[in-house]
Amino acid sequence: MPLATLDRLVLDLAALHSTDSALHLGGLVTFEGEPPSRAEVLAHLAGRVGRLPELAHRLAGDPGRPRWEPDPGFDPDRHLYETAGGDEPLTVVAELLRQPLPRDRPLWGIRLVRRVGGGRWGLCYRAHHAFQDGAAAVATLERLLGPDEPPRARALTFRPPRPVDWAAVLPEFRPARRVTWWPALDVPPAQAYAASFADVDTARLHALGRLSGATVPQLCLALTTEALRAWHPDSWGPGGPGHGRDLRANLGIGVRDPEDPRPLLGNRVAVAGVDLPCGEPDPARRLARLGRALDHTRLARLADAHRVVLGRLPYRIGRLTLRHGIDPRHTPLTVADLRVRRPLGFAGHPATGVHALPIMTPGQPLFVAWVTHRRRLHVTFLADRALPGAELLPEAWESALAAHERRAEEGMFAVTGGGAATR
Repeated sequence: MPLATLDRLVLDLAALHSTDSALHLGGLVTFEGEPPSRAEVLAHLAGRVGRLPELAHRLAGDPGRPRWEPDPGFDPDRHLYETAGGDEPLTVVAELLRQPLPRDRPLWGIRLVRRVGGGRWGLCYRAHHAFQDGAAAVATLERLLGPDEPPRARALTFRPPRPVDWAAVLPEFRPARRVTWWPALDVPPAQAYAASFADVDTARLHALGRLSGATVPQLCLALTTEALRAWHPDSWGPGGPGHGRDLRANLGIGVRDPEDPRPLLGNRVAVAGVDLPCGEPDPARRLARLGRALDHTRLARLADAHRVVLGRLPYRIGRLTLRHGIDPRHTPLTVADLRVRRPLGFAGHPATGVHALPIMTPGQPLFVAWVTHRRRLHVTFLADRALPGAELLPEAWESALAAHERRAEEGMFAVTGGGAATR
């Protein structure tokens, strides 16, 4: 199977980083109690991996004609690693982010982490972003650690492709404005990354959504915007260089063909630009604008257009546009919305958390990803280590949620007939 253009561009993107692991994505699944033995984990994987033929494909061919091919020496044992871990979860995660994926075998692995702090242990799944996109990685986790039953059929796409309304979509392809007012872009990047986490009961978000008319993803974007405002308040307040301005973010949208014979192999995610209204002084207007940006019709229309463009894009043209497309001065950060629809567990023990470990686009200082599992929503802030104060983003995000709840109870957000939040 020749690599799709997007797969090849992701490999080129990885080459721009000082470490290839920056373009690995996946998740850390945590459990309470004593960790299993390596043999127990391997026995579990051996019974599941055989049902996922995509996981047996490796990268092959020369750089000019790369392809995915079955690995003749495929063995799940070569994809299971161990880490002692430790009592500080953030230190453990930092170690996980640095782990390589050998190129002589399929580009994925599971790491048994014996300690993740607080009497917990974990299983960390990682895959190269050329090998899988976020939706495929989540589906793989569901099949490796979900109930041992045939998964409910669901395509990794919004809906079957429809004719593209190019008149409505073409304005979306215009380059974003150059950003000069966000202090995070003025710090020379270390190209080493630190993750921090926020955690919330989804019941709070659903209750807030009923009062504001916003969906959970829209609320997550709004709370991310509030956290960014709190991180650099002087930039966005009156008199600041960003007052009245937006901060552009990339949001991944699935463009995989529902008839794809290998739905868990390759990268099939395009990006939708979302303007985070950090410089808008009114919180109700900020939420209303994000409600329109994450409108399902808009995202589905963009997915249709990107599916056509990426299906026809010559690799050489894509490579010419690569550096501009990832320029942090045009798109400074990325966000991701991930949902685990099947409860994860191991040997009868339910998972206590699922934490996204996203990629880092070269030059971008921040990636914010949230993943829902059971009744919890876990938010990951992956930031360049050079950024001062990035470790305070989880606290700012949780404070923003409490502030939005107070505003909603006071009637600041009214629900319109269209379901959008407004004042």
